[in-house]
Amino acid sequence: MQPRYSTMSPFRQHRPLTTGHLAILLTLGPLLGCARAPIGLDVAPSRGPILRAAIGPLTVAGALGAEGFGLGVRSGTAVTDALRRTWPRAVVSASAAQVLATASRYVGTRYRYGGESPAEGFDCSGFVQFVYGRHGVELPRTSYQQVSAGRAAPREVTALQPGDLMFFAAGGRRVDHVAIYAGDGRIIHATSGAGSVRYDDLDTDRGEWLLRRSVTSRRVLPGVRET
Repeated sequence: MQPRYSTMSPFRQHRPLTTGHLAILLTLGPLLGCARAPIGLDVAPSRGPILRAAIGPLTVAGALGAEGFGLGVRSGTAVTDALRRTWPRAVVSASAAQVLATASRYVGTRYRYGGESPAEGFDCSGFVQFVYGRHGVELPRTSYQQVSAGRAAPREVTALQPGDLMFFAAGGRRVDHVAIYAGDGRIIHATSGAGSVRYDDLDTDRGEWLLRRSVTSRRVLPGVRET
């Protein structure tokens, strides 16, 4: 079991852009300016443009893409600039893009230990097995077994490619958690701490907690270039 964390809303909950959402966007700029919050625009090929700003312990993010408008507020302290990693621009293979698109569809699906379907919920390895299985990649059922699948990926997290699997030992030395690396310093996983499938940024206190417990990474997708 993983320790409980503060609730963090995933950013990728897209909705059609309504008058209310437009009003939020128009209000967000002056509000952040009054708070003197640093604003960052993140444009990456693996996802739509995201506008982020930190206000105290909160991070406000707005995204506008083909699927509509998404607005999220995430708790959890961001890593200071001095400790922040430099994430190389993600190069997303065709197979990884398909896997990540499938994984994103299940953001918000409830966590259930032993779960391996959207109807009953997912645990971490059940989610990974389900998502990759939809694209013809057969993986074992548990994270402890999945750590032997595919081939070794780079140990350094900044050298990982979207679609790589990251393995963690949250409760000791034995692997007991797995997540899909989504590129640009983000992972998507089914986590008992949040109680659902969600994205997490590795440049937060929560992400640092996970990275300190990272054991290894594996590359299980064909067509992902070596670095």
